[in-house]
Parts: sequence; C-alpha cells; structure tokens
Amino acid sequence: MKARINALSDASRQIQLTYRPTFFRLDNPSDRSALDGLLASGDVVFAHDEIHGQLRELIKMKSPAVKIKETDYADLINSHLGGKDIDSYGVWVYYPWSRRLVHMLDKQEFIQVRSNRNQYKITKKEQDELATKIIGIIGLSVGQSVALTLAMERGFGELRLTDFDTLELSNLNRIRSGVHNLGIPKVVITAREIAEIDPFLHVICYFDGLTEENMDDFFTGNGKIDLLVDECDSLDIKIISRFKARDLGIPVLMDTSDRGMLDVERFDLEPDRPLLHGTIDNVDPKTIRGLSTEDKIPVMLQMLGIENISLRAKASMLEVEQTINTWPQLASSVVLGGALGADVCRRILLDQFHESGRYYIDLDELISDKKQTDEKVHTKHNPFAPLWKEDMKSLSAGVKLETLPDDIIPDNETIKQLVSAASAAPSTGNDQPWKWFYKNGVLYLFHDEFRSFSFGDFQKTASFISLGAAYENLSIHALNLGLEPYYALFPDSSTEKVVAAIRFRALQPKRETDLVKPLDSAIFRRHTNRLLAPKSSVGEDLLSRLKVMAESIPGVQLKYFTDEADLRSLAMIIGACDKIRLLNPEGHYDFVHREMRWTNEEAERTRDGIDIQTLGLGHSLMAAMGVIRSEKVINAVKELGGGNALGMLAMRTVSTASALCLISLPGYSLKNFFEGGRSMERFWLEATNLNLAIHPLISPLYLFSRILHGNGEGLEEANIRELSMLRERFNKITGSGNNDAEVFLAKIAIAEEPVLKAHRLALEDILVFDGEI
Repeated sequence: MKARINALSDASRQIQLTYRPTFFRLDNPSDRSALDGLLASGDVVFAHDEIHGQLRELIKMKSPAVKIKETDYADLINSHLGGKDIDSYGVWVYYPWSRRLVHMLDKQEFIQVRSNRNQYKITKKEQDELATKIIGIIGLSVGQSVALTLAMERGFGELRLTDFDTLELSNLNRIRSGVHNLGIPKVVITAREIAEIDPFLHVICYFDGLTEENMDDFFTGNGKIDLLVDECDSLDIKIISRFKARDLGIPVLMDTSDRGMLDVERFDLEPDRPLLHGTIDNVDPKTIRGLSTEDKIPVMLQMLGIENISLRAKASMLEVEQTINTWPQLASSVVLGGALGADVCRRILLDQFHESGRYYIDLDELISDKKQTDEKVHTKHNPFAPLWKEDMKSLSAGVKLETLPDDIIPDNETIKQLVSAASAAPSTGNDQPWKWFYKNGVLYLFHDEFRSFSFGDFQKTASFISLGAAYENLSIHALNLGLEPYYALFPDSSTEKVVAAIRFRALQPKRETDLVKPLDSAIFRRHTNRLLAPKSSVGEDLLSRLKVMAESIPGVQLKYFTDEADLRSLAMIIGACDKIRLLNPEGHYDFVHREMRWTNEEAERTRDGIDIQTLGLGHSLMAAMGVIRSEKVINAVKELGGGNALGMLAMRTVSTASALCLISLPGYSLKNFFEGGRSMERFWLEATNLNLAIHPLISPLYLFSRILHGNGEGLEEANIRELSMLRERFNKITGSGNNDAEVFLAKIAIAEEPVLKAHRLALEDILVFDGEI
C-alpha cells in the first residue's frame, strides 16, 4: 500500500504547479484527436457534460420576457445548434489537477450566461470595459478572497497573482480550499479555482512572490496593471510596491481583515501622495526586511494606526510569538474584505470612485446590542492632600531640636543651591516626592505623599529611597560649598510627614568627605540611560570602585551578577514582575496616568513623570506602547490568559547588560531604605563619572515587598503564588534574605549618553522659606 501511495503522490507532484486547463474544440481535427488520446490514456477520471442545461439557460436569457414551455426547449436548442452535433458544440475543458473533463459553452456564450445575473448592477458596457483591465494581487491569504470575488463578477481581463508560500493546515481557517491542497502554492490554488469558475479568464502566477527581480514584469510586462491589491505580509514589499505603484500612477487597495478596514491610495490621481497616508515616512524598507513576526507588529501598528485596530486584534498582537505564532485572522473578516476589495476595485476601474482614504465596515459597531453595558474603568483615589506651605510650617513647629554651638546658618541663596542639587536625585516614576522648608538655620525635608502615592510606593519604601538620594545630593553639594550637613531622621511614624531636619556646620577634613566630594560634578549629569547598545564588558576595577562607593554608607551591601545564566534568570524574573504590574489594575493605572508622559507637551507642562521620548524607543515600538496604554486591551489580554510580551522589554534590556547589581541593607525599615537611597545615589554618581550607563529594573523589589511584608496586599492569589516562586529563584541567585531592605536593582552597561533627560519641578514648587508664609 505504501508503494502505491508514494506512486500516487509522485504523480500529484508532477502537476503541482499546473493551473491552466486544456481546451478541446471538436470541430478542430487536431483537438478531436488529442481528446481521443486523453480519454484513451485513462487520465480522465470524471466527465461532466451539462451542455444541455447551459443551452437552456442561453435560450432563456435571450428571451427573458417570453415564458418558454418545457416542451419547447428541445426544438429551440436544435434550432440554435443549426444542425451541429451537440457533443461537438462549445468546448471541452480538461482540468489536469482534478482529472475532470467538462463540456461547456465556448467563450462568448459562456461569458454571456455566466455574467447574466450581473445585469444591470454591472452594465454590458461596463462588463466589456472591465474585461480590458489588468489587476495585480500581492499575497493570497487575504488576497485569495479578493481574487475569487473579482473572478465571480468577471471584474478583470487579466489577473496577476504573487505569493511565495504554500498552503498550510493553519491557513484553512480563512483560505477557501481543501486538505488535498496542502503543500500546493497558494497562487496555484487560487488560479485553479478561478479556472474552475471561468476557464476563459487570464491568470498569471508569480511563484516567488513579488521580488525586485520580477517587479518590472509584474507591474508592466505585456501591459501595465491598472490596479494593485496589496495583501502581503512582507513589510518591505508593501513599501517598495507602493513606491513602484506611485511612480507608475497605479491605485493601490489593501484590506486589513480587521474592523472591515479598506485602505485606498489613488496614486493615479495624486502622484505626490505620501505612502500609506504618510504613516511610514520614517520607515526604510531595507531595515525592516526579514523582521520576525513579533518585530513586524510595531511597524504594522504604525502603518495602520493604533486607534484604528480592534480591541481583540490589539490584545492578540501582544501574544504573537508568546502564546500564538502570528496575528489572527478570521474567515468572516477575510470574506468581507474580499467583497469590499472587489467592489471598490470595480468602481475605481470604471471611474466611479476617486477618493483616497481608510474606510470601515465594522460589523461589531454596525450590528450590536442596542443596550450596551458600561465597561468599568479603573480609577484610583489619592487619599492624600498636597503638602502646602502652611502644612510644613505647622509640622516643623512640632519638631524639637537641640541647638548646637558650632551650627552654621546658610543664607537663602545657598539653600537654593543645595535644594536644586537635591532635586536632581532620581525617584520612582520621577514623582519627586520631596518638599523643603527652611527656618532658623534648619532645612526640613518633607515627604509629599500626594505626589508619591502609587502602586510602586508600597509602605513608603520607594519614597524613602528617593528622599535618601535627594539628601545625599544635598550633602555632597554642601561639602563642596564648605558645609557639613547632618540630620535627625524621623521615619518611623506612620502619619508624620517630616522625614528629616537638616542642620549645617563648618566642614572638617574627613576621609569620607574626600571620597564623595568628586561626585558633585555628576549631580546634574546623572540620568537613567535606557539606550540599547551592543553588549560589552566592564572592567573589575570599575566595578570595584562602584562597590567601594556604594558600601561607604554603613551596612550597605552591593552585589554584582555577570554570569550569563544568572542574567537570563534575573531577566525572566524582572519580565514576569513587569507583566504582573501591568496586568494589575492599580499598577497599570499608575503606569499610564501617573508615571508616563505621552507627549512632549505633557512632559513640559507637568515637569515630572517619564517622558516617553526618554525611553529611547524607535517609532515602531513607540506605536506598540500605545497598545499597552489601553486599559481595555490590558483587560482583554488578561481575560485571554496572556501577557508574556509585557515582560519582553526586560529580556531585551538585560540582554545587553554588562552586569546587574543589587544594593541592600539587612533589616526592613524606612531608615534603611533612606540610607540605601544615599548609597544608591553615591553609586549612580560614581557610575556617571565613569561614563557607565545605569538603568533601574526595580519592579521585582516592590512586588516582593507586598508578599513578604504585606500579605500580598493589592495582588490576586495567582500573582501571590507566582511571586512566591519568583522570590525563591531570586533569593537563590542573589543570596538575599526575606527581611532585607532591597533598595536598587539595576543594569550596568556602556552606552551613549541620551539626548533627552527627565524634567524636574521648579525650585519654587518644592522649596519654601519661613519668611514667605
């Protein structure tokens, strides 16, 4: 049996690329002889002779107003045959791929009958005009539907099909074909089906798809095409083909099989029209050639516009190459696209439609429940009020400090310099949670909880890291002004907003002073560097200098991780935590509304948050950020059980790291987080002086705190279980204890300095002098 099956398979492969039938007209002796030979060979397995029924239709069509009696058809048909043998009338057509022989009317009568039902939606004159037109179609997953609909309407005279791919089983959810065609080129399948609908339509197949080598022939060989239908997946070909179409003045149609969107570009009427309506002016076809499916998605988002894509499509795009292989398409959408494409093709070719644009037949909107349920949108109430001048004066009055004889009272201008340096410190999401009040030689540092209230500031730990870093900047700058600051720390009250009271005395020579004073030059240059540069090694001498600086704060421990296996494991942990954060309603809300600044105008106006431009993303990935921004998309992803792509940016980030580092202190307390913030800032300033790029990756730290010190507060049970497993892996790699104050997890790399840096609040918004109240 196996040998027989192999023999049959070999025979099938011999005709795998055949898509044109053979015609036999029996009044031609050579055709009659050839048909006799074909029948004798045994190749014909099925013969279909329905010529009598076709003649009946032809007779009826010629006299539509006459009610012909059933008994009259025989005489009318004989009269039409004019004495010719019915078996020799018309043409016999052999389809070698199915081994079928079909007897049918010859070309003119066949066209008359087959297109009869088009009248008068398409007039005879219009039908004749369409028969002179040449259409090119690139890509046949969606293009097949357009091609077959055009063929059924007889909307062309010649059709040029390009696709390099063969039919796969997963294509059968949207391509009209059968399992017997698996492995057959899509161009052949489409051309065969057209030939079986109408063997007189002229179809040309390009088996390699559209390439630079065959492009001229496709567009202009034996006559220029009149219209291009683009349904290909290759983004570079989408762009290159449009350049060619524009140069030749050829209109382009594209159906997206999502929301019934049809894209029309009338390069025949607008020779200077930007490609794809100006959405890809910054995209170079050479740079996007060969992109993976995952990497294509941001470019597609840019081309189509995030706001124009359906909710399910957006959610699915985050799952490509995570839980699905490629973006999904449905037969219903593809068939709808075939109808829309064929209709607009016809009207363009008949000079009945002249516009460019994007048009939608969105069935979800057109056919929907009249009574829509309101979707719950997550909102977050900030329980804290802004910290005003009067509040700071009142709160500071309750602080009792012993006056020391060697205290110095700096003037207001010096205090401005010091607070300006302090405000250059980093903070979670650039929230800048500090306020300063200067009175009688004492500078009070306040925690403005209205600014820091967020999912990431669990139990104030993130804020105290930022406040410690701000104090460290102030301290370093003070040393370079000849002042030695010292402070009383008040971190333990759950309601008290006063963090520290800072006083100053004359600078005395100390070893620690000499160590940190050089950091002053880096205070206003320090920045988060998210740029991806090629991976390179950082010398042990530089890492050692960073360690000495970080651990110059008593109790601090700095650990490095350079082993590739450890880096990959840590990247997976960070990515998983990023995913948990973004799928969490509060975490996502903070990311969108509190942390990110989505436009330059918003960043300039607020002077806080993270300007999206500082992320160092290309235009395409910037478009992808718009998908993550949508709460509805995130909810849909969550319902689908997906979201792995939300952690992929961490994987990319760590892949170019020279090392990761972790700063921690033993003992989970706000005082230790404050001191840890001082250590972090010393480390970061030293890295800046050494021209090293630092990129914080802190989502694991504040999520782990929730399960270790907050009984999973704000997390779903599934998140708690996952974070518990992630914590075990994290401890194994880092040697951390569950009661440590984990302050800073960051990437160390070598990269160019970014042009854009984070904004800072104006000094007058964060510093108040007693006399101003």
